[in-house]
Amino acid sequence: MNTFAKNIAAAIAAAASAACAAAPVKIACIGDSITYGTGLADRASQSYPAQLQKMLDARFPGKYEVRNFGNPGRGIYLDSMRGAEKRGFRHMPEHKAALAWKPDIVVCNLGINDNGEYIKEYAGGRKLWQFRDDYIALLRDYKEAVPGPGPRIAIWTKLAPLAEGQRFWRSPEPFLMQDDLEAVASATGADRIDMQEPLRENLDKILAADKIHPDAEGARIIAETVFRTVTSPQEVRECRRYAAYASRDWETWLCAGQSNMQKGWGEFSATPEEKARFKSEMERLAKVRVSFWDFATGEWKRLTPGNAAAKCAFGVSFAIRRAEKTGREIKMVYVAAGGAPTESFLSEQVMCAVDSSGRPVYPHLAAIATNRRRLDRNADFPCAWVAREYPRRRGNKEEAFWWPVSALYDGGLKKFAETQMPVDGILWYQGESNATRCVPPEAPLDGAYMEETLLAVMEQFRRLWGGAKVVVVGLPAMDRPWAPYRAAQKKVAGETGAIFVDTFAAGLGDPRDVHPRNKIPFAELALKAIEDVGGVR
Repeated sequence: MNTFAKNIAAAIAAAASAACAAAPVKIACIGDSITYGTGLADRASQSYPAQLQKMLDARFPGKYEVRNFGNPGRGIYLDSMRGAEKRGFRHMPEHKAALAWKPDIVVCNLGINDNGEYIKEYAGGRKLWQFRDDYIALLRDYKEAVPGPGPRIAIWTKLAPLAEGQRFWRSPEPFLMQDDLEAVASATGADRIDMQEPLRENLDKILAADKIHPDAEGARIIAETVFRTVTSPQEVRECRRYAAYASRDWETWLCAGQSNMQKGWGEFSATPEEKARFKSEMERLAKVRVSFWDFATGEWKRLTPGNAAAKCAFGVSFAIRRAEKTGREIKMVYVAAGGAPTESFLSEQVMCAVDSSGRPVYPHLAAIATNRRRLDRNADFPCAWVAREYPRRRGNKEEAFWWPVSALYDGGLKKFAETQMPVDGILWYQGESNATRCVPPEAPLDGAYMEETLLAVMEQFRRLWGGAKVVVVGLPAMDRPWAPYRAAQKKVAGETGAIFVDTFAAGLGDPRDVHPRNKIPFAELALKAIEDVGGVR
């Protein structure tokens, strides 16, 4: 190529580069009145899309253009009516205008206005999966409107909270929707936005008098949350998936619970006797093959005497003996946190489950979940100790981070289930935070509440790993009124086909210590209970 031709080519390339640099990234905010900015004194400057534009301009001048395509009262269902007109956003001129604009990014917050209609999918008054299907169809309009792969899409998979006094404050629907919203995100490759947690922290301060529309400060929090999503790389929700081969030569066990499941052998090796016990366990561990799931890397790691001290003592001792008994590798998954109540292991969808008439299956749990408050400010949560301790421990990421409703489900159970790794058995050693008020004067909690929490846990495990055998470790002997909870554990285990390990009848426990220091008898009793029913397969 001669010099003249090279100069022309360089000029064309420079012009094209300049043109590309000059074209801002177009962000279309579609949705209902929360996007529109209903109730704000100055919608043009205070709505979340307007505040998002300001934030982007301050950080990336000229790089982004945000437009507000909100329309109050709109939802997902195409056949839902608002008076004489259809409610669905897909029918609206804002939808058509957003499509014509051909955005690079679409942020959608629809769902709140489908309350009242969504429950009909459960009660038989509406086609099952219609919400999911109509939402996917809406987002596919945008994928088809823009050449190539289409725009990047982000949807609110956990909707903005409703405050006490709002019509749908106690409705289970926004929580039941979460499964469908997750499915929509998966089907369309959309990023997930959790708008519940950012807004719940200051719920009483950031909502207008109608208890649903955020004020300017609430809109700012929404804008900040969306800002973090649109300026971060596209979320790629891929995980290594494993096939459940019948010929696999290992067993996978889930260890779930609170402090008696969480605490490692390193915490029970203070006295000479305990040190000798720990040494003996580690010598036995070195002779078998035990692995644990590393949530940080998404891989199995060999459990060795060098890294076992911090892993749960109960689970380690169980794995050692199970490996010795079967001659197989034992793979362990640990999802446990000190003080965590059962509610942190439950998805909000399970807590808010309804029957065919639309009534709550677990009324106590539904009240807790629909309160929309953290446990320390949740008047429906019965354990006063957790409510008291939660604020004090909130700075401790090793403990308090896992106490909110569904935290251990979202960060542990669900995360592992997404790998589709088979689970043979589940060791459930939990209940101290759900048996009594945990503050003087000690008294058992409502018996119906106890049974609800246990039945909900069984349902959660069934949904995630239907073929796994569940082993319920009963609360041990201690000078606390745990007898009603032990009775509930035994009753629910019998009703659901789980194995109940009666530690109290076996004389295990310490009357003065909630954390019995020798976990070996507990592990051996669990193994015997499993063998008595013929194993797990």
